[in-house]
Amino acid sequence: MMSIGEKDMNLIVSRVLKELKNKNLLNTNKDSYKSTEKILYSYIALPESLKLLYEEISKLEVDYKNLKPTNIKSKTLILNEENQTYFYGNESLESRISELKQIAIKTKSIMRITDKALKSIKEDKYYDIIPMYYFKDLTIETIAEHFNVSLSTIHEHKKILVNKLKVYIFPGTFINEL
Repeated sequence: MMSIGEKDMNLIVSRVLKELKNKNLLNTNKDSYKSTEKILYSYIALPESLKLLYEEISKLEVDYKNLKPTNIKSKTLILNEENQTYFYGNESLESRISELKQIAIKTKSIMRITDKALKSIKEDKYYDIIPMYYFKDLTIETIAEHFNVSLSTIHEHKKILVNKLKVYIFPGTFINEL
């Protein structure tokens, strides 16, 4: 019987894990801290993103009004002007419009929740770390100079503030992490 050495076993496990991650088959639960940071990094772009989303919905609704109903399904994007059929992936134009509206509603909700969460920490002495770091893309060093404190103080208070925000923005995820 042939035995596998520890080094070979680790290599095999690493390759299997990498393949599972590449195929999105490995359960990698998001944590509320990282998700909150993603929202903060994107926060400034969300209003413009929402505007573009509504423009696309309006355009598709105009297209939809000009099309005849059909039950044909396709796996690709098709615009057949002769038969006036329009499909996006496996979905009809109507379901695509519905999906985009749902995304818009979720985006507006996240924006409102984030606004309220930011207001809840506004009185914190180190609140300005959040807009400086996440919205203005300033370095920790620059922020530390602004506050005239050490880098570790900025890191510590940034973490404290994001931890406060995550409870407001992702309460369900936060509760599940307990």
